[in-house]
Amino acid sequence: MKKYICLLLSLFLFIPFVVKAETLTYNVCESGCEYASLNDVENEINNISNLSDKDIIININSNYSDLSFSIGSEKNMIKTLTVNGNNHQLSNSYITTYSNNITLNDLNVLGLTICNPQKIKLVASDIKLLAIEYRESNMPSNIETNLNDVLEIDEISLNNLLIFGPIGNMKIEHMNFKNILILNEGATLSIYNSQLGKLLNFPQFGEAIEIKIYNSTFDSLKYKNFTSDYFEEYRNEIQKINLSSFDLSTLNYDIYDLMSPEYSNTTVYFDKESTVKVGNKLNLVNYLDYYTEDKEIEYTIEDESIAKIENKELIGLKEGSAKVTVTTDEGHVIYRINLVVEKESVPEKIDKMTIKVPITGSKLKLWVLIVGGILIGIALICVYMLIKRKK
Repeated sequence: MKKYICLLLSLFLFIPFVVKAETLTYNVCESGCEYASLNDVENEINNISNLSDKDIIININSNYSDLSFSIGSEKNMIKTLTVNGNNHQLSNSYITTYSNNITLNDLNVLGLTICNPQKIKLVASDIKLLAIEYRESNMPSNIETNLNDVLEIDEISLNNLLIFGPIGNMKIEHMNFKNILILNEGATLSIYNSQLGKLLNFPQFGEAIEIKIYNSTFDSLKYKNFTSDYFEEYRNEIQKINLSSFDLSTLNYDIYDLMSPEYSNTTVYFDKESTVKVGNKLNLVNYLDYYTEDKEIEYTIEDESIAKIENKELIGLKEGSAKVTVTTDEGHVIYRINLVVEKESVPEKIDKMTIKVPITGSKLKLWVLIVGGILIGIALICVYMLIKRKK
């Protein structure tokens, strides 16, 4: 009996190593290949009832243009997909894929949408628009996908990318999107410690979207909200996005909120650490990133006995620590300051003390008078010693 049990266990353990995914290879070229166009490959793949155990390889060996190509589906995901573009051009073409794992090599295409991926690898590719989409039907609403865990992109592909379009719950950390427009089409997006250029909220699916940005850097930081009163201006900005000849300089703003706040909202957070002495002042205009004197501010101080704000200056009142929150740009830019107020040392106190000079009414620093008195005393002693020596 034990032999039969051991045999059965061995079979169950051995079966996963025996059963392999099926590899399907498609060679595409205008002549001399099994498939003359990518749309022929599209029809062939989409007629396969179960793609979940298929490793698909597509080799592109000719140039194509004005192509719309979509393989797989939300309910029929490809196990792995590899597309070798071999540096051929897919001019003005858009590709949509549903694959758990996708690798793109030397692919030159205008737009690419990848749906519900677990892993993406881009190598030496020229893709102007990359959209990554996670739908709630596949991803629970409380799951936030970390882009760093999903996307592996080399320097060539990153430098060629002009627009990144996230859809779904997504997190971005420590990424350089300085020369890339983030076109948020329907994402609840969290961005941490990244380099950012331009960001445009475009809630085209009618879903409320929100972006929260933490401790990231910008060339400049401007906020603009397009409401229904400015729909024409909103439409003009959208029409400027012509992917075939896209130039980031055509958009003059670094952060956009399109439509009204009920559809989209962007909030930028900066965490700061600051130490001031009791009685000293911190000029907020100089201290806060991207903050200018013409902006209005609102603020809260956790303990108002420790510090206060007057005329855009943070003033230490007594020794202690407090959290200070400064809000600008209609609540879209928030500075969270961990403030420590320290006691002044005796030399610092002396340095600040002044004495009113009789008759003139002018004020002199106490340390100036003390040093002056010491110097005069030394001079008098020297004179006295010289006189005494002559006698």
